[in-house]
Amino acid sequence: MNLRAWMAVLLLPTASWSQTWLPDIVVTATGYPISARDALVPVEVFDQEDIQNSNARDLGDLLRLSNGLELGRNGGPGQPTSLFFRGTDSDQSLVLINGVPINSATVASAALQHIDTRLLYNVEVIKGPQSTLWGSGAIGGVISVETLAFVEDGLNGFAEVEAGGDDTQQLAAGFSFGRGNSSVMAGVSYFTTDGIPTLDIATNDSGYDNTSFNIGVSHQFEGGQISTSHWQARGTTEYQAFTFPPPAFSLVLEPVSQDFDISVSALSISREFVDGVTSTLQISLARDHIDENDSMDFAHTNRTLVNWRNRVDFSNGDTGSFGAEAAWEKASIESFGSGYSGTTDYQSVFAQYDARRWAHNLLAGIRLIRHEDAGDHVTGNLGYGYRLDDKTLLKANFSTGFRFPTAVERFVFSPNPDLKPERSRAIELGVSYLISRGQQLDVSLFRTVIKDLIVSVGVFPNSVNENIDKARIHGIDAAYSLAHGPWFLRTSVLVQEPRDVSNDRKLLRRADYSAKARLDYTGFRYKLGAELIYSDERDDIDGITFLPTTTDAYTLLNLHGSYDLDPHWQLFGKIDNLLDTDYELVSRYNTPGRTLSVGIRYDTN
Repeated sequence: MNLRAWMAVLLLPTASWSQTWLPDIVVTATGYPISARDALVPVEVFDQEDIQNSNARDLGDLLRLSNGLELGRNGGPGQPTSLFFRGTDSDQSLVLINGVPINSATVASAALQHIDTRLLYNVEVIKGPQSTLWGSGAIGGVISVETLAFVEDGLNGFAEVEAGGDDTQQLAAGFSFGRGNSSVMAGVSYFTTDGIPTLDIATNDSGYDNTSFNIGVSHQFEGGQISTSHWQARGTTEYQAFTFPPPAFSLVLEPVSQDFDISVSALSISREFVDGVTSTLQISLARDHIDENDSMDFAHTNRTLVNWRNRVDFSNGDTGSFGAEAAWEKASIESFGSGYSGTTDYQSVFAQYDARRWAHNLLAGIRLIRHEDAGDHVTGNLGYGYRLDDKTLLKANFSTGFRFPTAVERFVFSPNPDLKPERSRAIELGVSYLISRGQQLDVSLFRTVIKDLIVSVGVFPNSVNENIDKARIHGIDAAYSLAHGPWFLRTSVLVQEPRDVSNDRKLLRRADYSAKARLDYTGFRYKLGAELIYSDERDDIDGITFLPTTTDAYTLLNLHGSYDLDPHWQLFGKIDNLLDTDYELVSRYNTPGRTLSVGIRYDTN
C-alpha cells in the first residue's frame, strides 16, 4: 500500500464525528430503530451536529469522508456526481429522502450534487446489498437522508449567511415548532456560484444556482402518528458541451445549461393496532426533471410509491417485520433525436425476522418482486452476530441484490427491451471492538460478485445493450475512532480489487487504495478541525478523446473551524484543498483549487 495512504490512516475519519460516545440510533439497517453498535451490517451515521460541523455544501461533499465510498464529479459545484460504494457502480446504490427512493428512472443514479446539506437532519450510510428491505438499486448500499427535525414543544430556528471564492454565496433559514401533539417545521436555502471551467480545455466558468426548501407537519394521536412532508430542489446548472462540426471536424466547446427540478412528497400514517404490532402506510411521489435550455432534450421521472410496513415485537425479545409495496414509474426522455415515454409498474412483498438469544443474533429476510418488464425475482439476506463480551461483536452476512434496467437502457441508447436485472451476491465478515470508552475499531472483509452487468456491445449507433459482463470486488475496510477530552479522531482505510471479470480489467474510477481521516478539537468557544483524503490512481476514459487513460493519485487537506460569539451567534469558515492540489475525479474535468469560505449563523438553541 502507498506510504501516503498509511500516513493518512495514522494521522486523521469517516462516519460519525460526534464528541459524545452514546450509541447512534439507526433505522435503515433493519427497517426499525436499533443501536448502531448492534447492527450486523456496517453502518455510519452523520447526525445534525456532524453535518453542520463538516461545512459540506452538498450530500456528495459530506459523503467524501465516508469510508468505503469514492466520488466522481464532472467539474465544480452542481456538476454530475457519481458514487462508488465499495467498488460498485454509481447506479447500484440507492438514495432515500425521508424514506422515499429518489434514483432517476432514466439514468438510475441519484443527483447527490443537488441535495443541500443545510436542510439535512440526519444521514445513514448502510453498506452491502440491501434489496431485501429497500428493493432495486441497493447493490452497493443505501444512503438514507432525513430532512425533518420535529420538536415536541417550543420554537427552534436558525439562519445563516456564507460567502466564498468564485463569487459563491449561500443563504439558509429554518424553524421547527411544537405544541401538544402537533409540530411543524420548514426550511429554505439558496446557493449560487460562478463556478469553474468544467473541462480542462475550457476557459468559461460554469455557474450553478440551487433553491431548496422542505416543510413537514406531524400530529400524534392515541396509539399512532400522521405526518406529511415535502422536499424540493430546483435551479440551473451550466456546463460545457463539445461538438465536432464539419468540414474541419475540430473540437468546439459550447457553453450550455440545464434546469433541474427534484422533489419528494410523502404522507405517512403509523399506528399500533394491537400490543406489540405497529403498522405504517406511506404514500409518496418522487420527481426528477431535467430540461435543457439550448435544445429540446429532457429527462423526466415521476414515481408514485405505496409502501406498507409492519413491525412485530415478540415477548421473547425477537422482532419481526413484513410488508408490501407497489410502484408506478413514468420515464420520459428526449436526447440527440432519440426518445421514449412510458410507464412501468412493479410490486413486491417482504418479510424479515430478527432473533436474539443470549450472545447470538440471527437476522434473515426475503423479498419477492414482480416487475412488469423484467419478470419475477427473489432476493434475500442472512446475517449472524456473536457478542464475545460487552466490547466485541463478531459479524457475518450473506446477501443478494438487484437493479432493474432503466428506460434509457431498454428503449433509448443501444436499446434492448429484453434486458434482465443486474444481480449481486455478497459475503462479509466483520468485527466491532470497543477498545475502551471512546475508542473503537471496526474491520470488515467483503466480497461482492455482480452478474448480468449491462454493457453496450458494438459501435454506436448500431450498438445494443446486453447482459454479458461480470464484476468481482473484494477487499477490506477498517475504521478507528478515538474520543478523548476535547479531541476527536477518526481514521479509515479501504483496500479493494474491483475488476471486470469478462475482460480482466479494473473497474473505472475506482482506486485500489484510499484512506481518509479527520481530527477535531473543541475549545471553550471554538472548534477547529482538519480532514485528510488520499486516493490512489484510477483507470478512466479520457473525457474528450474517449481513449483509456489513468488519473493520478492525490492527497487533499481541508481545514474548518467555528467560533461562538455568544450562545446564539457563531462565525464559521473552511479552506478546501489547502495545498492547492491539482487533481481529477473524472479524466479531463476540473476540480476546485484552494477555496476559502466564511459565514455567520444564528441559532435559537
